[in-house]
Amino acid sequence: MVEKIVVVNNVRGIHLRPSGDITACLRNYQGKAYVIAANGRKAEITASPLSVVGLALKHGDVLTVQVDGENAEAKLSELCELFSKCYDYS
Repeated sequence: MVEKIVVVNNVRGIHLRPSGDITACLRNYQGKAYVIAANGRKAEITASPLSVVGLALKHGDVLTVQVDGENAEAKLSELCELFSKCYDYS
């Protein structure tokens, strides 16, 4: 398992639309991915956006992203980029 700490940079936090982008990268991934929030709560990220929305991640939250499975480093990098991205849906 590999892990990395990341900060939520999106001004509106990680709401439904960014959650969809984040979980889309896991749809065909055979491994597992987890988020550990600053409060210590650990949750598995699944292909459902609700698995991320339920974490109620806000701007400035620091989280640990963990990935286990084949090509874990590449998937970790992709997930961390998505969690730290500033989304603009205008």
